Amino acid sequence: MQQETMIERTNACDLIPIFSGHEICCPNHSFGPFIREYYILHFCLHGEGKLSDKFGTHKIQAGEFFIIRPDELTTYTADGANPWEYTWIAFHGKMSDVFNTERSVYPFPRALGEKLRELAQANISAPSAYLAVLYELLYQVFHEKNEQLGVAERIKRYIDFNYMQDLSVLHLANRFGFERSYLFRIFKRAVGCGIKQYLVKVRMEQAQTLLNKGHTVSAVGFAVGYKDPFVFSKAFKNYFGYSPKGKK
Repeated sequence: MQQETMIERTNACDLIPIFSGHEICCPNHSFGPFIREYYILHFCLHGEGKLSDKFGTHKIQAGEFFIIRPDELTTYTADGANPWEYTWIAFHGKMSDVFNTERSVYPFPRALGEKLRELAQANISAPSAYLAVLYELLYQVFHEKNEQLGVAERIKRYIDFNYMQDLSVLHLANRFGFERSYLFRIFKRAVGCGIKQYLVKVRMEQAQTLLNKGHTVSAVGFAVGYKDPFVFSKAFKNYFGYSPKGKK
């Protein structure tokens, strides 16, 4: 028997639950191959089954959950002799990247699985109830990666609002209390580029906006953090392929 609950819409942007459900599967019950546009976690409460994804085929047992990510082809099947009972939660949002790991199967605290099943069976649609489960899961299972993502987001936000200052990796490392190499590693993993590259990107995009508004090259250079107009012009040309004077 399958039961599924649509969750109310929420304005939260870190994690946005979509729907949740619960099912006691028949032997060899299979779903897929299928591709989704969101993340979904299945918590195996009893029994067992298997998941097939881009990493291979995984045997799932009670006390483990498996991750299905957007745009990935997956199939999962209940065991023929001991079919699983599972509960699931689908979601998206900017913090969903925490689940982009090189593993698909993790153990979970049984209390969390039971809580999610209770919410689904009671047809609870309030997003806060499901967010509590997801955040607790992040803390207990993905604490280190979640912490790293939070640090990277804080640095990114700091650059977004302070790009006009004399920033450096050393300055940011001292401000946030981390070693430069560690800071570089977690930022690149979360954002997709190094800190210096991101700073240049923010400065150049802002410079282009200011030039389009008719400001002088020297004024724009100073406004985005370059004290020397020549250094700014060179950086601008390296980034866009043409000089800031040509832009005007």
